Amino acid sequence: MPQIKPFRGVLYNSKKVDSPTVVAPPYDVISPQIQDELYRANEYNIIRLILGKEEAADSKRSNKYKRANRFFTKWLNNKILIQDTKPSVYVYSQEYFHKDKKRVRLGFIARMRIEDPRKSKVLPHEYTFAKPKQDRLQLIRETKANLSPIFTLFQDEGNKVISILKGAIKKRPIFDIEYEGVRNKVWRLADKGSIKKIQAVIDDKDIYIADGHHRYEVAVSYRDEMRKKQQRQKSNGHNYVMMYLSPLNQKGVTVFSTHRLIRDINMGIKEVLKRLKPYFYIKAFKSGKRLFEEMVSAKVGNYVFGMYVNNKTFYLLKLKRETILDDVLKDDHSKERKRLDVSILHGLVLDHIIGLRKHTQDEDNIIYTRDPNYAINMVDKGNCQVAFFLNPTKVHQVQSLAKKGHRMPHKSTYFYPKLLSGLVINKLV
Repeated sequence: MPQIKPFRGVLYNSKKVDSPTVVAPPYDVISPQIQDELYRANEYNIIRLILGKEEAADSKRSNKYKRANRFFTKWLNNKILIQDTKPSVYVYSQEYFHKDKKRVRLGFIARMRIEDPRKSKVLPHEYTFAKPKQDRLQLIRETKANLSPIFTLFQDEGNKVISILKGAIKKRPIFDIEYEGVRNKVWRLADKGSIKKIQAVIDDKDIYIADGHHRYEVAVSYRDEMRKKQQRQKSNGHNYVMMYLSPLNQKGVTVFSTHRLIRDINMGIKEVLKRLKPYFYIKAFKSGKRLFEEMVSAKVGNYVFGMYVNNKTFYLLKLKRETILDDVLKDDHSKERKRLDVSILHGLVLDHIIGLRKHTQDEDNIIYTRDPNYAINMVDKGNCQVAFFLNPTKVHQVQSLAKKGHRMPHKSTYFYPKLLSGLVINKLV
C-alpha cells in the first residue's frame, strides 16, 4: 500500500539567494541553450546539481556527478541550502493559463515508501530509455538525494485531500515564483493531524506516474543497491523517494501533445506517401494552421495525425478503418492500447509502414518536442526529414492503461506545467 511520510526538506535560503534565479525545469526538458542560461542566472542555480556541464578532462574521479556532490555539500555547509527542522509535507500550487482560461493545479510533496514493483500500486504508463536511467543513477549515487520530485496523480474522491491543502494555503507561501508564465507557490504543512488525514486517503490509492518514470525506476534500483550494503548504512532514507502527488480530478491537470521528429527515414516523401495511402486518407495543406485546426476538430474515433516534410507541405493522415489496427498491430494484445494515437503512430506508421525499427535501432533518431514550430523549423533547416504531430493523450486513457499494467510508447504524454526543480530537495542520508 502507498505509504507517505513528512520529511525535513532541504530548501534554498531566501536570505542568501534570489529564489527565482536558482530554480530550473526538469532536467529532461533542458536544452544546451537553456542550460547555459541557467548557469549564468546564478552561481547557485540547481542546474549545477541536476544537469551539470560536461568537461573535456572528465574522468571517473572528476565528472559532472562528482561536481554535483561537491556543490551540494558546499552549499549545505555555507547555508545556501538549509534543512528544515520539522518534518513537513510541502503544498505546491501552479497557476497558469490554458486556452485563455486560468487554471490551478494543487498537490503536495512528500516522501513515499518504495514498494516491490511486482506488487506496487505506483503505476507507470510509459516505457523508459536505458541511457537516462544510467545518468540519473550515477547522480543519486553521488549526491544521495532526490533533487526533484516525481510527478504523480491519484483519485481524490470527495476532494478530501484538496480540502486539506486548500486550508494550508491560506497562509503566506514560503516560495512564490513566476517562471515561464507559471506562478509556483509552496507552503509548509507540518500539522500532524492534517498529515495523518492525507496519509489515510493515500493509503489505499493507486498512484499514477505522470512524469519521472526514469527517476522512479532509478529510485528502485538505488534502494536495492543500498539494501545489499545495509550493514554499512546509518539511514533508511533510500527506502523512500520524493514525490509530488496531485488529485487527477482537477481542472488544473493538463496534458499536451508530444510530437515526433525523425532525423532519417531512409526514403523520399513520394515513397512515404505511397506507403501511407493503403492505410490513410491523405489531405494536403500549405498552412500548418489549417492542419492543426483539422486535427483538433477531429471526432472521437477518427484517428488523425499531422505530417510535415521538406517540400513545405503539411499532410493530414486519417485512418481509413479501425480494423487495420487489429490486422497490423498483432504484437499489442490490448485493444485499448492499440487505439491510442501514439501507439498507432509508432506501431503502424513508423514501424510497419515506414520500417523505422528495421532501418535503425538508434533511439536518438527520434526527437520529441511539444512545440510544433520547433518541429517545423527543424525540418526546414534539414536537421530532420519529417515531423509527425499528434493530438494529446487523455488523462483517463493514462489512468485506464496504467491500472491494467499496460505501457505506452516513450514520451506519450506531456503533463503541464512541469514541476520546478530547486523548490525542495530530499536528503537520503
